[in-house]
Amino acid sequence: CRRRCLDVDTTLDIATRPAMEDEEWEALALCSLKTPGKRLKPWKGAGGSSSSTAGAKAKSAAASASAAAGGGAGAAGGEDAASDDGEDGEEGAAVGSGDGEERTFARSPGEEALVSAAREVLEQLRAQHVQLDLDGYQNIWVLKPAGKSRGRGIQLSARLEKILDVCVGRGAEARWIAQKYIENPLIVNSKKFDMRQWVVVTRWNPLSVWFYSDCYVRFSFADYDPSKLKNKFAHLTNNSISKYAEDYSEECADETMWHSDDLAAHLAGLNIVRDGRKVEDPWLEIVQPAMKRAVHHSLECAQDNINPRANSFELFGYDFMIAEDLTVWLLEVNSSPDLSYSTATTKVLVKSMLEDMMKVIVDVEKFGLKRDRPRRKWNSAKLDTGRYVLLEPARRRREDKFPKLKKDAAQLAVHGTSIKPRRPKKGECPNGPDAEDDPRHSAIALLADAAARRAELGEEENQAAGDGGAGACEDNDDGESDEGGESDGAG
Repeated sequence: CRRRCLDVDTTLDIATRPAMEDEEWEALALCSLKTPGKRLKPWKGAGGSSSSTAGAKAKSAAASASAAAGGGAGAAGGEDAASDDGEDGEEGAAVGSGDGEERTFARSPGEEALVSAAREVLEQLRAQHVQLDLDGYQNIWVLKPAGKSRGRGIQLSARLEKILDVCVGRGAEARWIAQKYIENPLIVNSKKFDMRQWVVVTRWNPLSVWFYSDCYVRFSFADYDPSKLKNKFAHLTNNSISKYAEDYSEECADETMWHSDDLAAHLAGLNIVRDGRKVEDPWLEIVQPAMKRAVHHSLECAQDNINPRANSFELFGYDFMIAEDLTVWLLEVNSSPDLSYSTATTKVLVKSMLEDMMKVIVDVEKFGLKRDRPRRKWNSAKLDTGRYVLLEPARRRREDKFPKLKKDAAQLAVHGTSIKPRRPKKGECPNGPDAEDDPRHSAIALLADAAARRAELGEEENQAAGDGGAGACEDNDDGESDEGGESDGAG
């Protein structure tokens, strides 16, 4: 944790050393992160045998360590009843007293100091690691097959052995994506949800991104429970997955999906306070602006890798999720998103979105009507695009006038003949070619002399100003006496 709080250069300069010895790793290898105090069963791979003898040693080491710390372990045997995830395989032995009650221990001064230091490190880590709050405590990872869609083949796991068993060693075609699971999502009516957002890209240079103002929200069919990793109906929100649930019916299909207006109303009723004031509309003030930024930044990253074609566009489906602290996270970007009428919500939204997309493509962008795209005052022009809005309109107008350099510009080169320094002739350098320059012609010496003279001139001006003020006072006194003397003379 401390290394993650440091700069990259500082981290590279620090000599690496193991934070734990091998014996300590063996003792902790089978400790459960999901349920502290319980032990994991040795991992059994595809062949059904234990992964290695080190796993058995780790298990026995963990058992002896827990027995020494807790004065004996409770009855072991069987899998954890609180979890139906077979790959975790936690044994139901909690560290505690013989009567089944969990024992609590008073911390020593050394342990209190360690806890305080750990809290300080976590606060520093939170400032550097923006995803710390959504990581949770169970170390859950989601495994997605790269060649499938609509939630097919997705698995969840909290054990490294299974992640490696699933994602590695199955051939080059069986590619998987492993992502950290968001363990603290925002929950609505005990259900987990994500959002599908439509985005149309009509031009890559300059980047022209049209963001649809409405989206739909997909809910899981079962209540969210992070301890039940095998219950895909509680973790996956795809309608193509939910329809296979035991209690699913066509009557309850519409209950698994909301319009973004419904979610906006729900967020407004949470009475969210930021910086001492109540957020009246969290959807328009917090959530949707974050989605727009993520969309534009993600397309900027891919802008230089796309080969643009005339009169072509692309419709993307962005999947977002909201965490407990109302932070918006981008999950994935889908090409050719689903446009079926799966529910009453999508039936209305898909129809209106397609109509508005034609307004953007034909009426505004003039696809097929003009060879060159129209140049407008995008930040002030009044255009009928339905619910689509152009992201960064001022930037598009600026790049229309001053387009970005093309990809071939990186291959520009300067051609010419190199200049070789001439050797000094005899007598030109009496002190040798490596001698110091003559102070009369040295630029450094001349600049230093000029600076010294300016400093002297400034001191003289300051002294003259001080002397002038005193002289003025003396002149006034002398003038009064002179005037008096003249008056006396005149008298």
